Amino acid sequence: MESFLTQSVRDAGVKLLDGRPYYLAVENVEKLETGDQIDHFINRLEELALKEQVQHVTITIDSSFNRNFKQLKKKLYVVKKRSVEYFRDLSKENFSCNHNCNITFLSAEEVGIHTFLNLWKISMSSSLNVPSPYSIEEQYEGMKQEIGIQYKTSCYAVFKNDIPLGVVMPIIEPGTTAEGRLFYYGLLPNQRGKGLGTIVHRIGLQLLKEKGASYYIGSTGIDNKPMQQIFRNNDCVPSREVVTFTKAL
Repeated sequence: MESFLTQSVRDAGVKLLDGRPYYLAVENVEKLETGDQIDHFINRLEELALKEQVQHVTITIDSSFNRNFKQLKKKLYVVKKRSVEYFRDLSKENFSCNHNCNITFLSAEEVGIHTFLNLWKISMSSSLNVPSPYSIEEQYEGMKQEIGIQYKTSCYAVFKNDIPLGVVMPIIEPGTTAEGRLFYYGLLPNQRGKGLGTIVHRIGLQLLKEKGASYYIGSTGIDNKPMQQIFRNNDCVPSREVVTFTKAL
C-alpha cells in the first residue's frame, strides 16, 4: 500500500493508515502544496478505496487549514470528530512506573485474545470520545492490517492486584521508525475517577520507549477533558488541533 504514496507525497508528510477492508485513513493532506494536488490525491484515494471495497475513508487535517474544509464537504465528507494532539519526547527519560500499587500488565497472548478483546470492548463503553462504527473484532482485524506483525507486541491488559483496570496498545506508527502512539488506551468504567488513568497511560509510554519510540503523539476528543489532564500529568504538551472527516463508500 506504500506504493500508493508517491515519494513527493511521503516527503510532504502525508500518512496513509491501511485498515482494509474497514477503512483507509490519511493524515496531513493539507501539507500538499495546492488545492489541485489535494483534490487529485483524494480522488486517487477514493478510487483505491472503491477498488478494494473499503467501507470508509477518513481524512484528518490540521484545524488551522479550514480552507480545505469546503473541498472535503463538496466531496460529501462529514465531520467525524475534533481532536487535540499532544506531544512527548521519550528519548531522554528512563521510565520507572509506580509498581508499589501492585499494577501489572500482561500481553493479549498471556491473558487470552478473547479476554483481551472483551476488556477492550468494555473500556470503550461510556467513553467521551466518538464511538467506532465497527465491532471490537473488526477493529482488531483492522489494527492487524494497519500495523502489521507488530500487533503481536502491541496489546496489553492492565491489572491492579489481579483486578482488570483496562487496556493499553502501544505501536510504532506505520511508515515511521520512531513515532510512538497508543492505538487505544482506556480504563474500565468502574475504574475511572480513581487516579489510575495517569499510571496506566505512563505504562503505555514506558512500553513505547521499550519498542524503540523516541517521541509520542497522542490525541483525544476536544471535549475529553479528563484525558487531556492525563496527557498533562505525564508531561505531554498540546501541539495542534485536528479535524477528522469521514465518508462511507
